[in-house]
Amino acid sequence: MRIAQLQQPIAAAASGLGKTATTTTIRQLRDALGQLRIGASNAAVEGRRHASHQSQGAYRLKDTSTIPKKLGAKKTGDNFVIPGNIIFKQRGTKWFPGENCDMGRDHTIHATATGYVKYYRDPAKHPKRQYIGVVFNKEDTLPYPQHAMRKRRLNMVAVPLAPPPPPPELSASGIPTQVVRQGEGRKPHPRDERVMKLREDRSYAYAEESWRLGTLVRTEKRKMGSRRVAMRHRRRKAKAIALEMRAEREDKIARRKEALDAQRKARAKRMREYRERRKAEQEAEAAGQGKGGGVPPAGESAPEPPRVDA
Repeated sequence: MRIAQLQQPIAAAASGLGKTATTTTIRQLRDALGQLRIGASNAAVEGRRHASHQSQGAYRLKDTSTIPKKLGAKKTGDNFVIPGNIIFKQRGTKWFPGENCDMGRDHTIHATATGYVKYYRDPAKHPKRQYIGVVFNKEDTLPYPQHAMRKRRLNMVAVPLAPPPPPPELSASGIPTQVVRQGEGRKPHPRDERVMKLREDRSYAYAEESWRLGTLVRTEKRKMGSRRVAMRHRRRKAKAIALEMRAEREDKIARRKEALDAQRKARAKRMREYRERRKAEQEAEAAGQGKGGGVPPAGESAPEPPRVDA
């Protein structure tokens, strides 16, 4: 129905209300308005209201069976664990890793060595914190004394080994089985020592071991991570080379000084021997002259003093 078709009924209702305004009741007003007969198909004419907010959907109960977190202790005290075993799962740091234990990014504490679990407190580290540790012997207690030696297993089992028999110093033929050649200089560096061993093929020849030959080869090191580290390495290397050159120069000067001292001592010894011999000859001459006026025979002359180099 269009709005134009409603003009006559509305006017009739309005005129009827105006005439009988004094005797009009609510029921009569409803009857008058009911004559309008507005169709339900036109919402604009009817004046229907629409929701200003989105309506709520269907209500459903949420599933309470969520994925379990499985937190808590997985190993109790004195339980045997191996590296990687989870000891305690937690949210936050209720427990802290102690001896031979570590903590992951989700605060899970796991063992890093083979042993037995211990729950303990350590007032020396923190007055209130609780720690979880692993000991190698079940009878041990944590924490260890403050200055006690740290116990480490390094994933190995202690087994007594018999000491190897010492190699013989001489071979069956009577020659030494090992010869050590020192480096050059007054103070040779230990790395310059060459250990030569007698060959086992009965060739009576000495040869150096293969692994010792490998240490003599100096390979080029890989590049450093940054320019600053490389520069620091170069400076350290240059300083070491300068110190080595200085030591060689001092060694050379010391050797030269020792040679000069040896020459002076030899010269002084020769002069002393000459003076003693000359003095003895003079005494012998004086004794001969006192007896018979001895004169040296013809053709002989007095001995010349030794020549001394400047």
